[in-house]
Amino acid sequence: MRSSWDFIGDSHEGIRDVLARAQLDGRSFSAWVREAMTSLSLKRNDVVHASCLNQTFAYQIIAGTRRPSRDKLIQLAFGMGFGIDEACELLERGGTNALRPSCRRDVVIAFALDRGLGVHGCDDLLWSVGERTIVTRGEAGEI
Repeated sequence: MRSSWDFIGDSHEGIRDVLARAQLDGRSFSAWVREAMTSLSLKRNDVVHASCLNQTFAYQIIAGTRRPSRDKLIQLAFGMGFGIDEACELLERGGTNALRPSCRRDVVIAFALDRGLGVHGCDDLLWSVGERTIVTRGEAGEI
């Protein structure tokens, strides 16, 4: 983890020198998501369907006009077929906490992401170990 902060450099350097070396990413959440979808050749409709999100709400999330909950972002990560690292970046860019290896529920979610189980597969795992599921019952016709 420290290696990603190596650009900070020596203690005698000033902030302007450090900022000049930093690889800053000023993209908005929606721009980042759209670029990720393009680079992965994902179609928006396919992502929305695989995420099990309400279509209108999903489009609003992608467009950046709605601020989603952490679970909605997790659903979007599943819809995009993300692994653990990409899902963590999506969560952070979306304004929530990344998955934590010290949180039991997050470990189950990370396991499902890693295995490509999808939203419903993840919910089945969460339910089987007594954790709160991602998709709320009756939500947009899911579950």
